[in-house]
Amino acid sequence: MDMVNKKDKNPDHQGHRERLKKRFADQGLDGLHDYEVLELLLSYAIPRRDVKPVAKELLRNFETLKKVIDAPLERLREVSGVGLHSALLLKLCREILVLYLEAPELKRQSVTSPEQIASLCRARLEGLPEEQFLVLFLDNRHRLIKSEVIHRGTVDMSVVYPREVLSRALKYRAAAILVAHNHPGGSLTPSLDDLRITQELKNAALTLGVRLLDHLIIAESQVVSLKELGEL
Repeated sequence: MDMVNKKDKNPDHQGHRERLKKRFADQGLDGLHDYEVLELLLSYAIPRRDVKPVAKELLRNFETLKKVIDAPLERLREVSGVGLHSALLLKLCREILVLYLEAPELKRQSVTSPEQIASLCRARLEGLPEEQFLVLFLDNRHRLIKSEVIHRGTVDMSVVYPREVLSRALKYRAAAILVAHNHPGGSLTPSLDDLRITQELKNAALTLGVRLLDHLIIAESQVVSLKELGEL
């Protein structure tokens, strides 16, 4: 648990914490402010201290609850009052969301709905501070076999991505793939590299009998499909 000052005691914060828990038990998150949601969460990492100031400081630094959850571990730990356990708990929330969206039930269903695909990719890539390249490996009925981030950071995509993507496609015996990457700067406009890698990956995949279904770009909360832009 995060370090706390034994002299830092608020006689009312324990009662406030219990009231928050009861409100959540009775009605979920309805009616709770963002800082109260963070309070409730942080109370499990910081059990003996008033966490309202920490919750509000997180929102001052990152502006929204979503940006708090998306923030890198190192940035979270720079916030006053946030120790390792608190930061790890916040990051765990994001990873649990990814697992939830990729639950076994989903893996038995076809992932052909544009909304479903966009939700999967946004959950993995939205809000990240560095570029990541995600691949969804699908069977011949477009059911999800595996999703995997194969690269983090900007590199020579034309060299690295086709080789890594197709080696994994063969490993998972995928019949089709869908790829996505994020633009941390917020631009939805495909770069020349984005267009080139799409064509190179499509052509290379065809030689192995694997279909490239789409290439999505994630920027903030928006998604653009290169297929819809006519680039596939």
